[in-house]
This record gives sequence, structure tokens and C-alpha cells, in this order.
Amino acid sequence: MDKHLQSSLTRLLTIFFAVWVLSWGLASSIASADSPEKITIGWLETVQIVPENFQLAAKIDTGADNSSLSITNPTEFQKEEQSWIRFTIPLGEEQAITLERPIKRYTRIKRKGAASLKRTIVLMDLCVGTLFKEDVPVNLADRTGFKFPMLIGRSFLKGSAIVDSDLTLTQSSICEAAPE
Repeated sequence: MDKHLQSSLTRLLTIFFAVWVLSWGLASSIASADSPEKITIGWLETVQIVPENFQLAAKIDTGADNSSLSITNPTEFQKEEQSWIRFTIPLGEEQAITLERPIKRYTRIKRKGAASLKRTIVLMDLCVGTLFKEDVPVNLADRTGFKFPMLIGRSFLKGSAIVDSDLTLTQSSICEAAPE
């Protein structure tokens, strides 16, 4: 191939590539401009369970599909022809709150080197700072061996939050009640 033709072809490909990269960047910025602003949260935050409006320390876990809540005394029962569960959430020394929620479904939690566990999934309204989400899937578990009573997973974080592992307790304001 002639040197002049090869040089022209190289310049043409470079221009084509530059236009493609610029148009891709422009398309990405237009798409992100339409999406809501994400908040940055730390690896440890305070979560509020609504409508009961009590708070718990929560570890943020981007590796978990769903959130998990430490409970005791789970009791399943029927209410309005639907399966419900009553459970107790320990809040500290000799303090606890008992809640009831309809059972959404069950899931199996895989554990390395051990048998999988069956867990109950309920839907809860959760708030971290100003980030409020309704009907978040939460699996109920005995987390007494864990440092934090709640784990917040991707189903809560998706599309709304970025996690900075250098930070803790970044969200100071808490929802007063569920937004209307």
C-alpha cells in the first residue's frame, strides 16, 4: 500500500474514532442528566424503619442482593387469608419492638461450607438520611452474632446511592414520616 494512502487512511480512522468517542461521551452525559442525583453514603449508616419510625445501625453491603434485619421470636400466622409474620427487633439492653408484616416470599441463603438457610422476605419502608424507599425486600434473620442489626443491600441502593467505604454516618437528617 502506498505511504500517502496509508497516512490518509490512518488520519480518517483517527477522526472517525475521535467522533465516535465524543458522541458516546455526549450520549452518556445526556442520559445521566435525565437520571436523579445519587447521594453518597458511608459503609455504616443509620436506617429508619417507617412507619414505626425507629432507628438502627446498618452496614451497607453492595454485595448483598437484599437487606437483612436481625429479629427474634418469629411467629407466622394467617391474617385476612394471607401469611403474615410477627417478629421482635432487639433495640438495645432490655428494649425491643414487635412488628407484623405480610410475608412476601421465602428465599434460600447460600453459605460457604454450610447448609443453606431458608429466610422469610417481607417488604419494608426504609429511610437513610433523605433517601426514602417503599417496599424494600428485607430478609429476616437471627443476626445476633453480627455487629450491626441491619444490613442494607443493593435493592435499596440501586439508582439512588453511591457507597464510599472511607465514610461512616454521613446522613444526619432522618425522614420524619413517609413522604406523601
